[in-house]
Amino acid sequence: MKWTSLIVVAALASALAPIAVAQDAAKLVSPEVRSRGVLRVGSQQTFPPIEFREPGKTEPTGASRELLDEVAKRLGLKLEYIQGEYASLISGVEADRFDIASGGISDTEEREQKLDFVNYMMSGGSMMVLSTNTGTFKDIDDFCGKGVATLLGSRVIMTAVEAASERCVKAGKQAIRAEQLPSAPDARMQLDLQRVDAYLGDFPALVYMGTQFPGKYKIVGGNYILTPYVTSWGFAKNRTGLRDAVQKVMQGMLEDGTYKKVLDKWGVGGGALPAISINLPANKRAK
Repeated sequence: MKWTSLIVVAALASALAPIAVAQDAAKLVSPEVRSRGVLRVGSQQTFPPIEFREPGKTEPTGASRELLDEVAKRLGLKLEYIQGEYASLISGVEADRFDIASGGISDTEEREQKLDFVNYMMSGGSMMVLSTNTGTFKDIDDFCGKGVATLLGSRVIMTAVEAASERCVKAGKQAIRAEQLPSAPDARMQLDLQRVDAYLGDFPALVYMGTQFPGKYKIVGGNYILTPYVTSWGFAKNRTGLRDAVQKVMQGMLEDGTYKKVLDKWGVGGGALPAISINLPANKRAK
């Protein structure tokens, strides 16, 4: 066989590989979801650049949305987004309101008692302050006697805040006052009104928010990460077929370059995983 023929065969095999992966993955999807033809995605839709609605738009956009669009396309399905508060995403999957819990939810051992997770990006909880306070705070331990805001259901972040608050009290200082709000805009408003001294949220989302209001906000310590965690999609325990299908397609997207291309587009390529995993929270990953 001539070299040109070998090159053509290799190129054809490379082009067909994603199709074969998708076809194998599609067989894992339950007949109920297949007949419906739609994946119902529960999301708060206020979590840029991961999943959010732009002003005047009715459909969410962002890195997660684009990844799930491609997953659904390869599985021969469509997406239907259903808005829900962050704290209701897990219960929404359990109640069969959603097939997938999305919008920045993170995989933890505690949450794995209720859902299974497909992990698609590393991230971390960070802290945003008004630019006028940039030099005042360097890490969470500088917030003794201060107020912070975060989202309802942000258990990983709240655990770190509670631990820091205990350190404050042991050192003879005042505890950290924490307020949990239903959405990112609510938490940011508390910071704008100076009712709290920091808004704690996902690092990429905070960086994106800062670009929308040039000069108004800064990240504590420049890029301080309070809690590293893995961003994931949640699935019902009795939907292992759908879970595995999404993981399989995403792994194929990682291998053909689609995955990294989407993350880079939204400025979060630094959070790309070496492999698309299932139920592997940050605390179980190698440091």
